[in-house]
Amino acid sequence: MDQKDQQLHQQFSEYGQNAREWMRKCVLLLPEIERREIWHKKGFGSIFEYAAKLVGMSRSTVEDGLRIMKKVETFPALEAVIEVAGVNRVRPVLGVVTLETQDFWAEKAKSMSKNTLETYVKNYRLESRTSTETQSVKLTIDLSPAMVEKLKRLKGAGTWEELMEKLLAGVSEKPTDLPEVVKTSSRHIPLHIQRQVRSRSGGLCAYPGCVKVATSLHHTQRWGLEKVHDPARLHGLCTEHERLAHLSLIENEEASPSDWTLRSEADMTTDKRFIDQFVALYRPT
Repeated sequence: MDQKDQQLHQQFSEYGQNAREWMRKCVLLLPEIERREIWHKKGFGSIFEYAAKLVGMSRSTVEDGLRIMKKVETFPALEAVIEVAGVNRVRPVLGVVTLETQDFWAEKAKSMSKNTLETYVKNYRLESRTSTETQSVKLTIDLSPAMVEKLKRLKGAGTWEELMEKLLAGVSEKPTDLPEVVKTSSRHIPLHIQRQVRSRSGGLCAYPGCVKVATSLHHTQRWGLEKVHDPARLHGLCTEHERLAHLSLIENEEASPSDWTLRSEADMTTDKRFIDQFVALYRPT
């Protein structure tokens, strides 16, 4: 583009940003305008006509704005987010926020994009529900009397589940057919490693329960710290879960994906946090 093209593009972008900002401000005023019936006092037939003729706001935008503002009127922390980012930013948390958790969800809404926040809320609900469901499965196996006695001695005063946890702790879930670790100063992941990692999850995101296409290969140990491409610590992630990983919000990240869960707060104690903050400078949340 020549200088004139660039100037026109810049002007258009600035006007668009200003238009969105003022539209957000108009939405904030809607509940009070409706309560005081200002639209009626000004001779308009409805608040929808008032908003359309004065600021070009559609009926659906007015209805949506009034509905969401009604829901957040008891959550000042969310209202503060709306003032800065608009009603769409808090929409994903409306079904989970409470008076006690409003600050928590306001912080998440400020630090994440709408799509990433939707993914976080979805996983939060699923994992919260799973953690409160106490399910037990009866397992019957045939063992010799001698083996039963050995297991009883190992169990001691503990429970059978505790014994199984101890026994399984020594079992490695790391695949044995992974390509060799590649140590290199290049960020490029060798193609044979890319193919192996993507095929492991069928080209989908490795986060438990996610069925979105993997859009990137994520180093759980962070390539910037070790300068290695380790297939065992590389996993395909969708855009939203990759953002959550770089917000330090995935627990047990270097374990098998089956052990991954959401963190409530970012882990600020690891060296990975420095890399994640650096990545955030060049990549939107």
